[in-house]
Amino acid sequence: MNRKKIISVILTLILLLVCVSACQAANPSRTGGKESDIEQDVPETREEENSKSSAEIHQSDPETAPAKDSSGQMTNSEHITDEETMIYAHIGNSILTIRPESNSSAEAFMELLQDGDITIDMHDYGGFEKVGPLGTELPTNDERITTEPGDVILYQGNQITIYYDKNTWSFTRLGKVQGMSPEEIRATMGNGDPTVIFSLKEGTGSVKPVGGFDFENHTVLLNSGYAMPIMGLGTYALHHDTCVNSVKTLLKNGGRLIDTAYMYHNEEAVGEGVRQAMEEYGIPREEIFVITKIYPSQFIDPEAAIDTALEKLDIGYIDMMLLHHPGTDDVKAYKAMETYVEQGKIRSLGLSNWYVDELTEFLPQVTIMPALVQNEIHPYYQEQDVVPFIQEKGIVVQCWYPLGGRGHTAELLGDETIRSIAEAHGVSSAQVILRWDLQRGIVVIPGSSDPEHIKENLDLFGFELTDEEMAAISFLDRGEKHDWY
Repeated sequence: MNRKKIISVILTLILLLVCVSACQAANPSRTGGKESDIEQDVPETREEENSKSSAEIHQSDPETAPAKDSSGQMTNSEHITDEETMIYAHIGNSILTIRPESNSSAEAFMELLQDGDITIDMHDYGGFEKVGPLGTELPTNDERITTEPGDVILYQGNQITIYYDKNTWSFTRLGKVQGMSPEEIRATMGNGDPTVIFSLKEGTGSVKPVGGFDFENHTVLLNSGYAMPIMGLGTYALHHDTCVNSVKTLLKNGGRLIDTAYMYHNEEAVGEGVRQAMEEYGIPREEIFVITKIYPSQFIDPEAAIDTALEKLDIGYIDMMLLHHPGTDDVKAYKAMETYVEQGKIRSLGLSNWYVDELTEFLPQVTIMPALVQNEIHPYYQEQDVVPFIQEKGIVVQCWYPLGGRGHTAELLGDETIRSIAEAHGVSSAQVILRWDLQRGIVVIPGSSDPEHIKENLDLFGFELTDEEMAAISFLDRGEKHDWY
């Protein structure tokens, strides 16, 4: 009997050992399994799950966690690796970094960008997006989505949209803006109609920096996002038919920049010349850049002054409006111009006859940075301290009286240094002076009613001044201002 009990106990132990071995084979522990085995964790009990803090439950890998800005708010930034190819949208002084979507539409867009940058004039739509025509068709991958700020969308296969708010529709995602809050995206896109340059280059290649001259296209990129011609026509002292014909001569011969002002009493004639040239020569309005100014006596009622300029010019919108001089209520007048930018009636703003002290006091009081400052500049009055002060702020400098002004032109054109440089290049003294300005990064608007002089003043790109010649002209500076303002 005892022997039977012993055998029974032995059999029971053998069965238990077999069961334990089978369980271990099916569920190897962290330490007991082979190195080649797949490591498995024992599922947590409900009590163990609940014992974790909420911080532990929501904690992510730092490379994939949503980024926060300095205030602790979430942004749409994600970790960008060195191997990724980004799309860059250049808007004035700002750059949007866009991570492309993984679809055939984004791939086709990037293939286009490999052939060169794409410039799109965008406009506001619905208060939640900027949209503009691509100029070609891309494959679509439409799906019904609700956009988020920073979404870059292909609409109908041929329009690019950048969202700074939500909208629900059938769209194709092209990419997502990285590292910017919704407020920053909205501020960067601005209230007007920005020109956006899409590129695979962040800051090189054909993308020109703000204030940098594009000598190939004869333009400069303003901090407002618009491109402005770097040479044109000043219309001071041009009136009636003389003004109309001078504007037409400029436009017929490739010039696209015209400067006028309320105090020149010729805005109507300038507008007439522009309209006639558009009709007769087939020039699109978008290619023409018209600057006008309001005078200090108008600052008391700036809205009336702006409306008057729009009515007299009658060309749809004003490319740039300047305050003609500092004066009482100049900040008030400038802020009024800012509201017209928001309405799309003015595209860019600027100042005339503002110097270091005036700018230092004025700029902190306004919202939209001036795109341009227009001052007296010529070889005898070079503003060698003021020009870099302005340019370092991303503001373009433009000169009036580039050839010396009333009563001084003959002396300047006859200057021995300038004449010798002109002879060396086979050009006129006027062309040497204007080219000197351009190579300093200064836009020129010489005034003339002589058709041959207007043509000559546009012919500035067939020669280049040497460093020695630039230096020789810089030594002519006398600090000699030829007008009171």
